[in-house]
Amino acid sequence: MNKKSFITILILFVSLMSFGQRTTNSPYSYYGIGELNFAGNAEERFMGRLGVHADSIRLNMQNPASLAKLQYTAFTAGFSLKSNQITSKSGTEKTQSSAVDYVALGFPIYKNLGLSFGLLPYSSVGYKFSSLSTGNSPKKYNRFEGSGGVNQLFTSLGYTLYKGLSVGASAKIFFGNTQMTTYELKENVELFTSENNQSTLRGAALSLGLYYEKPVAKHLEVNASLVYTPQTKLNSNNTRSISTGNFASNGSVVIRDNINIDLNALNLSSTKITLPSQLELGLGLGQKRKWFAGMEYTHISSEKFSNPLITSSKVTYENGYQVAIGGFFIPQYNSFSSYWKRVVYRAGVHYEKTGILLNNESITDFGISFGASLPVKGFSNATIGFETGKRGTLSQNLVKENYFNLRIGFTLNDKWFQKTKYQ
Repeated sequence: MNKKSFITILILFVSLMSFGQRTTNSPYSYYGIGELNFAGNAEERFMGRLGVHADSIRLNMQNPASLAKLQYTAFTAGFSLKSNQITSKSGTEKTQSSAVDYVALGFPIYKNLGLSFGLLPYSSVGYKFSSLSTGNSPKKYNRFEGSGGVNQLFTSLGYTLYKGLSVGASAKIFFGNTQMTTYELKENVELFTSENNQSTLRGAALSLGLYYEKPVAKHLEVNASLVYTPQTKLNSNNTRSISTGNFASNGSVVIRDNINIDLNALNLSSTKITLPSQLELGLGLGQKRKWFAGMEYTHISSEKFSNPLITSSKVTYENGYQVAIGGFFIPQYNSFSSYWKRVVYRAGVHYEKTGILLNNESITDFGISFGASLPVKGFSNATIGFETGKRGTLSQNLVKENYFNLRIGFTLNDKWFQKTKYQ
């Protein structure tokens, strides 16, 4: 392993340490175990979150079977700046946040066998909103705050069974913490009452993948992919406290009294959160080093989700799905006269039914994305672009979000574990 390889690993672990700084700002992260994050890289996100394409120098984190094509070591990391406009019947609020989206490292072990490992956020909790109940007497003011999330550490392996067909598996470890607090202040009462729930989450899952590619005409190739993740459970160790206090003039919270609730007596000290199964099917067509277009459908059995600690009569869960359509275009990958002809231009669109059902209204997400992968030394590249879209609705007194996310990703390629002729 050379000096550059060591530096790459050092960057990886420094990046891992920064995951605690990630944030989100979405009222919909109140539900489930937070806002579920896209489990792919920047190149895939800018193709509408399409994960059906694989090649020899890029790391595909969505399908472990694609690792069989990897011929170069690939270190990849992604970062984002998020802007969110949240609209409700009471007005509009703008929020901003930043996040580390993923860090991963993959490399070929032998011919037709590839390995990768990395870290990315599985879900993020980040919200702060309030409501005022005026229909009953006395009036009630409620405030809701939440933070935290679940990270996903993975190791994946892909192997080519025979020409064109690869299989793969990805072992995932989940870990994280969430904190959710609800405040209630009644009219003509000096002190509020609050309930604080904190959970430490641990668990594991296994994903299985298939990847197939076949030439169908001169310069044309068809790609197909399948990824299945069975239903799994997270272990949740929980605490709950009830407090009284007041809001300071600047909006901060001043706690007067605090009581810890015995959750053992309620059988809620240790619970299990059910994560639904997921099936991804993708199909694409393209010309190597020139263009690619594909479509992917993902089914999520969201109705199986359950969290005994946090329940609400306003929310139920239904099966969800996502449709992704996208692709890329390279004007001339080996051009010496024009740098911009070697750039990979990407675009895509996605539509998602999240599985959250509020007041009998399905929460959906629609977005479009554009990006460009800029070649640097060797096969390495920097990918930059944006994603914009809408989540939620104003119907049934709900919340609509308009988001604009600027994202950047890096892929550094190198040859590892190769013998040199001269020392």
